[in-house]
Amino acid sequence: MIPRYEFKIPCDPVLQPEVEAWVRLHPAHWRVSYPPRQVNNIYFDSPDLHDLNANLSGVGRREKLRLRWYGPDLTRIAGAQLERKCKDGLAGWKEMAFFLGSLDLTGVTWPALLTKLREGLDAPARLWLDARAGPVLINCYQRAYYETPDGVLRLTLDTQLRAYDQRFSLLPNLSRLALQPEQMVIELKAPVDDLSIQRLSRVLLTFPARVDRFSKYLRGVLGAVDFEGVLA
Repeated sequence: MIPRYEFKIPCDPVLQPEVEAWVRLHPAHWRVSYPPRQVNNIYFDSPDLHDLNANLSGVGRREKLRLRWYGPDLTRIAGAQLERKCKDGLAGWKEMAFFLGSLDLTGVTWPALLTKLREGLDAPARLWLDARAGPVLINCYQRAYYETPDGVLRLTLDTQLRAYDQRFSLLPNLSRLALQPEQMVIELKAPVDDLSIQRLSRVLLTFPARVDRFSKYLRGVLGAVDFEGVLA
């Protein structure tokens, strides 16, 4: 996928009416680009949590691996894609592989689920999974989608974030929530070119909250009730 600049703006959900009003009234003429929906993810990492450590350390070039699907059912996976999310500085891009199958997360062990997941992936995607074979976190959130009329700038608004730690569970854990403060996350994206970043900079100048680093994967793991620190 083509690299894009990515800026995240985490803020208190109490600002949601103000943010939505800003979107409606902004001279960039944001419009709904896709109906709102629930986004679901399983994040995978190495046994020493390499990807999480890289995020904590602020490494310029880093990756993470997640299985993503959509819809209100967090227990049944269909129409999913395995995404290798890459980031280099402010630019990010995704490499994707479709999962040709379905999974039921209830009453099945992680080893059995991973075997079935591998069977539905192509060879390159299996290599991604082999490097990060451990399921670490399941999360979900509600996402609203906007874009400018020319489709150049994109904006998403994520609310109702939930996360479930998987590191010490033989079966998928969908009952013990990670302890996270309520958060709303806005993400703005633009193509990697001078004109687009100038447009995006003008948009950010008027936004009612400030850009900051934010990783839903990192926040979910750090919020696990039994999290004792990251491996060196």
